[in-house]
Amino acid sequence: MFRFIIRAIWVIAGIFSIIAIIMALLILGPNKSEVWAVVAAALAVITSIISSWAAQRVLEIQQDAQKPYPYPSIDVKSRYSLMQLRITNFGGTAARDIFIKWHKPLLNSQGEIVRFTKQENAPEIPILLPNESVAVLVGGSNAIYAQYLDMNYSGEIEFSNVSGHKIKHKFFLSAETYRNTLTYESEELRTHRELQKIR
Repeated sequence: MFRFIIRAIWVIAGIFSIIAIIMALLILGPNKSEVWAVVAAALAVITSIISSWAAQRVLEIQQDAQKPYPYPSIDVKSRYSLMQLRITNFGGTAARDIFIKWHKPLLNSQGEIVRFTKQENAPEIPILLPNESVAVLVGGSNAIYAQYLDMNYSGEIEFSNVSGHKIKHKFFLSAETYRNTLTYESEELRTHRELQKIR
């Protein structure tokens, strides 16, 4: 709201400056020195507004980068042959009391909604620090893909920032990207798994 008010003030000031230029030229004519003084002053105001607008935008980008931004994704690469639901906080500050509201819920191999907690009415994740991620098992990748033909999901993430202000944003995630593609670039994870069996 504050950003909107600032921009509205700048737009109004710019409009009045343009009107002042037009009125001075129409009423006094272009031959009066006073007219060009008015034009110069109005142009200085417009230039100042443009500079302030750009500076404000840079400041807003920096402020937005510091806000918490938890976002879910499907992870099939971290664990061999396993699919996980992962949430990462891409923002610059901690996200607290994270809730997930599914439009179409992600189900595990038992047909249950995938959750990070078994507590009823509790946040899925109490706190997630900047660049931190947590994951929960969905099931074996091959079994999940065989069980569910459409693995596109959407919903809303609700959370609080460090000041306790509640924030929410929509999300979309899909496991279809990996259904018919090569999951791993090398056999390193499989080799590591086989070595663990030998031990």
